[in-house]
Amino acid sequence: MGFSSAAGVILLLTTILACSIYLYSSVDISSVKVNEAYYKHTTYLENKLNEKLNIIEVVNSTDTINITLKNEGSVTLEPQKWDVLYNGTPKKFGVVSNKIYITPLDNVTLTINATAPARICVVSEYGNQYFYNLN
Repeated sequence: MGFSSAAGVILLLTTILACSIYLYSSVDISSVKVNEAYYKHTTYLENKLNEKLNIIEVVNSTDTINITLKNEGSVTLEPQKWDVLYNGTPKKFGVVSNKIYITPLDNVTLTINATAPARICVVSEYGNQYFYNLN
């Protein structure tokens, strides 16, 4: 084996080593992102299973509807991330007492500008839906 053959083999091995290091770092970064996304997804699904809201009372006055909900799950919730549907249409709502977090076994009252009869749906931050028919 001459000098040019040895130099060629060394150059080839160096190139393969550099490419494999680059490929490993790319795969490692991608696998970390996939693992983080999987962890976030499983945490989301676990919270969705552990969430349970109960519509305790719905009071209809002349132009507003007050919806009182109780957090009977084991997850702390944020009402600002919820949606309220009035007859299938999203409505802006207010949180009475301006609660930011709803801990387990705590109540919150939401207020919407609407009148009865109505089918009310509260969609939580984890996508669970809670219905109430107001006649």
